Amino acid sequence: SLPSLMNAETFFRAKGWDMAEAIETDGHFRGWVEPGVVARYGLEPSAAAAWEKHGGLPGKFYQKVDRAGLPAELRARGWSNAKAASATQLQKNPNAYFYRHVAPHEEQAFGEWEPWEHEAFMDACRRHGVGDKWGLFASYVPNRVGYQCSAYYRDEVLPRGLVVDRRFLFTRTGEAVFAGDASRRLLARRLGAPSPAAGSIASSSLSLPSPPPPPPP
Repeated sequence: SLPSLMNAETFFRAKGWDMAEAIETDGHFRGWVEPGVVARYGLEPSAAAAWEKHGGLPGKFYQKVDRAGLPAELRARGWSNAKAASATQLQKNPNAYFYRHVAPHEEQAFGEWEPWEHEAFMDACRRHGVGDKWGLFASYVPNRVGYQCSAYYRDEVLPRGLVVDRRFLFTRTGEAVFAGDASRRLLARRLGAPSPAAGSIASSSLSLPSPPPPPPP
């Protein structure tokens, strides 16, 4: 019988799929904002340049959200602090902006994904990698924001075997469960398995937490 949690190799084998046909990722997106969006809004050519030009401290990509300092029109919308603050970050921190907002000329889509949206998602995977920086990634998928892309990745792309991301394990029903590097090392130690750095971990019935649900819009 199948184990409660399977690594990618076991999951693909159980499904009868060929891993060579999937896109393999190390869990990192290595692009910048989609070039058309960069040109349309005059964004800087890199994260560091955008951050430093618009007042961020060099090398320190973090700032505390001060709701009192947000524009009154954003506070009046009843958004969460995170969504209101990210709305101010298009020029300075596009990753934060696109995680919760589409480009200003777009309208956010909800519900089922259209085939062309899926193709845009997969094309970004092939060109730039996938697995983090979901705001930047989402700039390549018009009308979708970062948390929607993250959920689509976990709920649709990985269970369909379209991408191999070894940070995830799979349940018997095909649900992708984020293990992460630290959890994978812990799991390997408990099972006496080789280090995850070797490229795989043993299957197990150990229960691992899934990532938190995406934030509300």
